[in-house]
Amino acid sequence: MLERPTPRVAVFLERATQARERAQRAGDMSARDFHERMEASWLQMAASAAFVERVERFLQTRAQTMPAIDRCPDCARLMMLRGIETRGPEHVYSFECTSCGASEQRIARL
Repeated sequence: MLERPTPRVAVFLERATQARERAQRAGDMSARDFHERMEASWLQMAASAAFVERVERFLQTRAQTMPAIDRCPDCARLMMLRGIETRGPEHVYSFECTSCGASEQRIARL
């Protein structure tokens, strides 16, 4: 599936396109080489920025692995999330069963 580039990546790609056009219009070999190197640099920056953004999305996804519901240890029905508390490098998730009233906490390290 193709994704639309983010604004930052789109700027780098646009500048690479401009450098390519300048290289094609260049009158001498020195100017052409310069603009081709600039195009390669802009493309490398676009690829690097896209990679960093994919890593950031992956890390955000990993941080959200704690489900918003859990099973009650007493009656095995679904428990509802009642609160999230941050304690240093941890998130403490508090769950409460809407059927029997049991409660439970789960700790997730960041």
